[in-house]
Amino acid sequence: MKRKTEPETRITALYCRLSRDDGADAESNSIATQKLILEKYATEHGFTRTKFYVDDGYTGANFDRPGFKQMLADAEAGLIGTIICKDMSRFGRNYLHVGLYTEMKFPELGIRFIAVSDGVDSEDDTGSDFTPFRNIINEWYCRDTSKKIKASMKARAMAGKHLTGFAPYGYVKDENDKDVWHIDEEAATVIREIFKKYIGGMASIDIARELNERGVLPPREYGETKHGRPAYGKYLTVDSPPVMWRTNAVLTILDRYELCGHTVSCKSTCVSYKTKERVRIPKDDWIITRDTHPAIIDEETWQTAHQIRLAGRRRPGRVLDKGPLNGFLFCADCHNKLHFHGCDRLKNTNGTFDCFYHTSYHLCTSHYIHRDVVEAAVLADLQHATTMVREHESDFLKAIEKKTSICGKANLRRFQKELTDGQKRLREIDQIINKLFESKVLGDLSPERFATMLATYEGEQATLRRRLDEIQTAINKEKEKTDGAEQFIRLVKRFSVITELTDEIVANFIQRVEVHEPVKINGKRQNEITVFYNFIGVMP
Repeated sequence: MKRKTEPETRITALYCRLSRDDGADAESNSIATQKLILEKYATEHGFTRTKFYVDDGYTGANFDRPGFKQMLADAEAGLIGTIICKDMSRFGRNYLHVGLYTEMKFPELGIRFIAVSDGVDSEDDTGSDFTPFRNIINEWYCRDTSKKIKASMKARAMAGKHLTGFAPYGYVKDENDKDVWHIDEEAATVIREIFKKYIGGMASIDIARELNERGVLPPREYGETKHGRPAYGKYLTVDSPPVMWRTNAVLTILDRYELCGHTVSCKSTCVSYKTKERVRIPKDDWIITRDTHPAIIDEETWQTAHQIRLAGRRRPGRVLDKGPLNGFLFCADCHNKLHFHGCDRLKNTNGTFDCFYHTSYHLCTSHYIHRDVVEAAVLADLQHATTMVREHESDFLKAIEKKTSICGKANLRRFQKELTDGQKRLREIDQIINKLFESKVLGDLSPERFATMLATYEGEQATLRRRLDEIQTAINKEKEKTDGAEQFIRLVKRFSVITELTDEIVANFIQRVEVHEPVKINGKRQNEITVFYNFIGVMP
C-alpha cells in the first residue's frame, strides 16, 4: 500500500468521542478502542506527528464539546493538516453541522478528513457518495434515542418515579433506593413553620428576615452542611452570594406541591435534542402522581397558602380595608378581577367592586356590586355547603361523584386498557422503524419506499402519543376529583360552624367567586354569583 505523507509539517488530529447515547455500542466504541484503531491506521498510512483530541461523555447531537473546540481552534490556527476519526458517528450526529465542517470548513482550511470505518477520505471521492445519507442516519439515531429517553422519562413520571437528581429541601433520598424519599424532620419543621406563619398573615419577606435573625440555615447551605450536597443541585462557591434566607426561597417552598407527598414531573423540556436550552411547560401539562412519598404539609394547608399566593397578600397596615374577598372576585363574562372602590358614607356603603376591564378600558360591563352584598351572599353559600357536608355527608359524596364523573368505572377500565395497548404499539413502531433503517442501509429498500413507510409510521406514532396523553390526563383528573370531595370533607371538619368571612376562612374554602352582570327583578337590581370551592368547584 502506498503511504501518503501529511501536508507540510502540520500535525494529524486523532479525534475520539463517546457518550451514553451509544448504548449497546459503547464497548466497541470505547475511547480505548478508538485510540487503538486510530493509532494503527495512522502508523500504517504514514501519519507520524499525531495528537489525540478526546470527548468522553459528550453527545454527538451538537458540537459543544471541549475536545472538539480545542481541535477546531488548533485547526483555525493552522496547526492541523489531517483529522482522522473512527467513523462519521464519532465525529457528530447532526448531519447539517457535520456537512458544514467536512464539506466547507475543513476544505477551506486545507485539512484532509478521514473516517476510517466508513471509508471516507476527502482526498478520495470514490467513497464519499453515500456519506450524506450516512450522516442523516447518524442524526436519526440521535433523534430516535432522544425520543426514547423522553418516552422513558415520561413513563417513569407517570409511574410516580422521581426524575430529579436531588430530593427537595425537607426530604432525603433512601441510601438503598433513590426512588424513595424520607422526611428530614429538621428541615420539615422549618417548612411547617413557614406555612403556618404565611397563612397566619406574615409576608414572605418578614418570614425570611425572622429565619435569618434566628440563624436558621437556608436550603442550599443546609443541604451541604447536613447532607454533603445542596438542596437544589447547586454547590456554594467563593463567588456565591451571601448565604441567607431570601423571599424567593420562602416562596419556592410555598409553591412546592411535592411537600404534600406528590411527585411533580416534566415541568420543562429541551427545545430540541440538538441543544441543551430548556423551556417551561404549562402547569396544566405537568405530570402529577399523587401519594408517592410521605407528606410534610397536608393538602388543605398547601391549598390555603396557594390561594393566598394567587390572590395576592394584603399587607397589614393599609388604611383601605378591602375585605376578605378582595382578590377572589372575578367578572363572570371577561373573567378579569373585580377591583375595589372605597367606602362612601353618603351612600352608606363599606365599598364596592366592579370589573377592571370596564373601569379601565370600557371593554366589558360594570358588574357593579356592594362589598357587604357579595360577602353576605358568599357566606350564605358557604354555610349551605358546610351544613350539607356535616349533616348529609353520604348524599354530598354522591352528588359530587355524579357532577364530576367524566367516565364511569367501565369507561375508566376501557381507558386503562387503551393506554396499555397504545404503549405496546409504540414499542412495536420503534422496532419497525429501526428495521426500516437497517433495510435502507443494506439496500433492501428503495429510498422512495423507505421515505413513504417512515412517514406513515412516524405519523401513526405522533397520533398515538397525543391520544395516550389525552387518556392519561383524563384518568388523572378523574382520580383527583374523587380525592377532592374527601379533602373538602376533611376541611369542613377542621372548622366549627362558620358565622363570618375571614381571611383564613376564604383562603381555605374559596377558589374564586364569579359575579354576573346585574339584572332587575321586581324593580330591584340583583347580581347572580357563582362560588367555586377548593377541591370540588361549584357546589352541586
